[in-house]
Amino acid sequence: MKNKLICMPKILKNISYILVPIFIIVIISSVISIMFLERTDRSIIYASNYYDTQSFKQDYLNSISRKYYLVDGSDFSGGYTDTQSININGKDGTIYYNTYINGNFRYLIVNKKAGIATTNLEHTMKTDTINEIINSLSENSMYWNYTNGKIDTNFSNLTMEEVRYESLFTGSEAINNDFEIYTVLLNGLPYNDDFFINELFYNFIIKIYKIAPALIVISLIAIVIAFVLILRGIGKTKENDQIYLNWFDKWKLGIVLAIGMALICIGIITCSLAVNISIVSFVAIGFTTGILIIYLTLILMLETIVKRIKSHTLIKSTICYSIFKGAKSVVDNRNIATKLILFYGIFCILGFFFTSRMWQTRNVFMYSTLLLSLGFLSLWYLFCKLREFEKIREALKSIYEGNTNIQLNPNEQKGVLKELSIYIQDIAGGLSNAVNESLKSERLKTELITNVSHDIKTPLTSIINYVDLLKKEKMPNEKCTEYLMILDNKSQRLKRLTEDLVEASKASSGNIKLKMEKINVVELVKQVSGEFEDRFKKRGLQEVITLPEEAVIINADGRYLYRVLENIYSNVAKYAMENTRVYLDVVAQRKSVVIQMKNISQDKLNISADELMQRFVRGEASRNTEGSGLGLSIASSLTELQGGKFHIYLDGDLFKVTLGFERI
Repeated sequence: MKNKLICMPKILKNISYILVPIFIIVIISSVISIMFLERTDRSIIYASNYYDTQSFKQDYLNSISRKYYLVDGSDFSGGYTDTQSININGKDGTIYYNTYINGNFRYLIVNKKAGIATTNLEHTMKTDTINEIINSLSENSMYWNYTNGKIDTNFSNLTMEEVRYESLFTGSEAINNDFEIYTVLLNGLPYNDDFFINELFYNFIIKIYKIAPALIVISLIAIVIAFVLILRGIGKTKENDQIYLNWFDKWKLGIVLAIGMALICIGIITCSLAVNISIVSFVAIGFTTGILIIYLTLILMLETIVKRIKSHTLIKSTICYSIFKGAKSVVDNRNIATKLILFYGIFCILGFFFTSRMWQTRNVFMYSTLLLSLGFLSLWYLFCKLREFEKIREALKSIYEGNTNIQLNPNEQKGVLKELSIYIQDIAGGLSNAVNESLKSERLKTELITNVSHDIKTPLTSIINYVDLLKKEKMPNEKCTEYLMILDNKSQRLKRLTEDLVEASKASSGNIKLKMEKINVVELVKQVSGEFEDRFKKRGLQEVITLPEEAVIINADGRYLYRVLENIYSNVAKYAMENTRVYLDVVAQRKSVVIQMKNISQDKLNISADELMQRFVRGEASRNTEGSGLGLSIASSLTELQGGKFHIYLDGDLFKVTLGFERI
């Protein structure tokens, strides 16, 4: 009921249509982040934090450079909020406080030669002197100082070795020993300046960069899975498993592709027009509309093309195919002689035209190529007809050999050969029905044997049980005891016969569940041989076994393979000539294993091997033993059910059984 209400492939397809654009956006974003990082500042990739990057190094040096130029000896005209007279390098000087500049970068720059200093710290009682300002700056953990021509810093990429070749220390305007520079970044970067924003950007971009490859791989896998679900769900309906074609899917493919290209062009034009609009909201709406038109058009094209492929109508829906079918129908309505004359006439006309044009235009290469192509096309056409004829010939040969299950599809043939294929298929179908009826009759016989055997088994069990009870009672005389023993023997024999009959019926009809596994033939033969050792000794049979040294493995059901060997051994134990040798060989070849057993029959074998394989046959026509005559028939059927081959060979009194299996 659930399957009738819900079409799961269709639901998964619609969900995939929604997820695919999302995964595409994730891939594009990840690729852009990787390309941006690789092409702008690769130091971000290897830096342990933002302060180790090349970008931070340049930003920090630029901040120092801008403040240094305020006191480099030129006229000091920078804006300031307060001043303080102090002693600088043993003479009167002035500190200029510039607290208009708010940010995480704090500095003190002293020009000892000019006797001026500038800072962006607030002027308080604790910052009246150079030392007080230095002490206030040192309260922060990130610093960069320049005194007596040396740099003291805890920024790893702002040491003297790292910046000695920067413009701040080279050229005519470089810092000299007349300057002292003290700079810090405030703890925690409390202000939203460039340093704060750049650190946030670093943390974001490095996280994206680290997971971008995984996002790309996961998104690609998800897109592949979604695409598979889309292809699987296209054309599916909840009513049946057939592909549903709507009215649009029945249009000519050329018209459909033209409509699709037109809609895609409309979407591209919409996107391009939206980009030129000055209002941001209109840009977003227009661009989204254009992308949506393109995406929906691609879905429409994909749906109709996949449906046509699944329903095998893609080529048939083209305009060229319609023209070809029209021309072909005109030709097919002609008889064979007319077709032959028509094709041969076209061949001669085209050949004459190409040859004459080749000599007139002297363009030997082009027209000789066309002439050669015409010859190849004609040869290909004749070859295709020959292949169709060969298929018909093989079908007739198969029917002649008794195989009515022919693989002949009349739809693959054309014209007269198609009619001939239909006739042959009808003949094969009639023969196949006759064979099926015969098999059905044989199956009914087998079922009848099985059912009757079961019906006999029930009263037979009662007879055996009552015989057992009588054996426990005291008989009035020896004659009654003798009769009871005969009754016991015959009932036991009838029981074995019934069991063999049921097993033979199951084996011949294949109504047996096999448990195929790897079996060591050598060990199994040793086991069966050991169990029959006493029976062989009673009749003076000497077993000569030849086994390979290594293990020989086949794929078989151990229980039923044991039964096959047991039946063969039992047959030898019953019917082999006393005081003779019995030979058993296991021959292991590269791809096969052969189990062969030979003995001399006690009685004359006056029947053929095929007759000996039939049910209830026991070698010599006058033989009267306790056997049922089903042992070899059961062994043969069980061997074939396990994929093996069973063969009996008779030569005079020589009896030989061969089992063949594929070696693992």
